[in-house]
Amino acid sequence: MAQLAHWLLESIREHGASSVFIGVLIESVIVPIPSPLVIMGAGAILIDPGASGPSALRDVLVRIVLPGSIASTLGAFIGYGIGFWGGKPLIERCRGYLGFGWEDVARMEQRLAGRHSGLMILMLRALPIVPLSLISAGAGVIRWSVGPFTLWTWLGSVPRCLGLGMLGWAMRDAYDGLAH
Repeated sequence: MAQLAHWLLESIREHGASSVFIGVLIESVIVPIPSPLVIMGAGAILIDPGASGPSALRDVLVRIVLPGSIASTLGAFIGYGIGFWGGKPLIERCRGYLGFGWEDVARMEQRLAGRHSGLMILMLRALPIVPLSLISAGAGVIRWSVGPFTLWTWLGSVPRCLGLGMLGWAMRDAYDGLAH
């Protein structure tokens, strides 16, 4: 995992927003990669440390939020598909790769089954606490409609990418130290 994380950060340094897209797509599916790593790394690497707040915000929106939220939404369909088509057998078989098991999905299913499931998806996606693939698998298991799933996933990804990108820019020196 350390080699993959290093490769992602070097790729961001070299290729910019396209690597943000690929990195977020990978982290949406592979749970052992810490989800803030790519986006905070992009903020630390891609945004000029001397930029003013409004200039940094504009750059974060274009270079991080746009590719990151699109990739996060597309990557969510992998977990959604695992839950939707594979159900319990596939989730249990891929447990080590996904980083969660059926009991975790069952708990997520209870959270997503209510009236406010869209807001729940938005909040869980916006806050980098719950593994993104677990949220997606839970939505797939309960057969949540693709349209609302896509909308709420994207809406939750935007503030997450924005917050982590700005945090990476603001804490560049601390991030570099932690990354090494």
